[in-house]
Amino acid sequence: MIDRNKRLIGKVKKKAEDFDLAEYVEAMVDATSDSEVFKAIPFVSTVTGVVKTYLQYKEGKFKKKVEIFTEAAGSFTDDEWDKFYTDLNDEGKEDDFVSELLEIIERVDEEQKAKIIGGIFRRLVKREVTYSQFEDQVQATIALQVMNIHFFMHGYHNEYILEESLGDVMTAQRVLKRKIELAFRTVNIGAQKQEQYIKVGYTLTAFGGAYLTTLHQVYKDKIQPDHLYAG
Repeated sequence: MIDRNKRLIGKVKKKAEDFDLAEYVEAMVDATSDSEVFKAIPFVSTVTGVVKTYLQYKEGKFKKKVEIFTEAAGSFTDDEWDKFYTDLNDEGKEDDFVSELLEIIERVDEEQKAKIIGGIFRRLVKREVTYSQFEDQVQATIALQVMNIHFFMHGYHNEYILEESLGDVMTAQRVLKRKIELAFRTVNIGAQKQEQYIKVGYTLTAFGGAYLTTLHQVYKDKIQPDHLYAG
């Protein structure tokens, strides 16, 4: 059985708690102060102060995103952890996964995305998705705007919502597949007159269904029960 202290979530939280940019800032200050070129720039000390403030801000945001990720991921049994580490080893990812995961969390621009990635990670540990599916869902989450993710997870069943730009956005991420066909519509009920037009529809891809399942697991309390998607 894997040592409890080595569990991945614990590693992620510990690294976030220990994430201190002071040494980085100090190194940057030392580098600039030792440089004759930087010494000649009048505003370099002001810029250094701004960078310090900015990095402190980034550090706080990063720790908050890790906290949200951790809450979304939840807890796991010892058996789930054992199988997960075996899977990581089979993928050749055991040594690098924590660093890659931290980099992903740092890259996401909104806390809601950290929450979604926590849900994707949860499904990975529980063997509901493969490692490649985990990577694909993370990539889609990073690429999509949070607003579009929420519109999709609430309105995936509504063709009128998808007919707007949302359908094309989700098609670009392989979440939906566009279907184009010729159809007829009535333009004059009294004369029973019809016209032909090009109808554009959208259907979930296999990847889209898996991603929608993840989103509905993460936001289960926000989804109407009759529209809850489970694959």
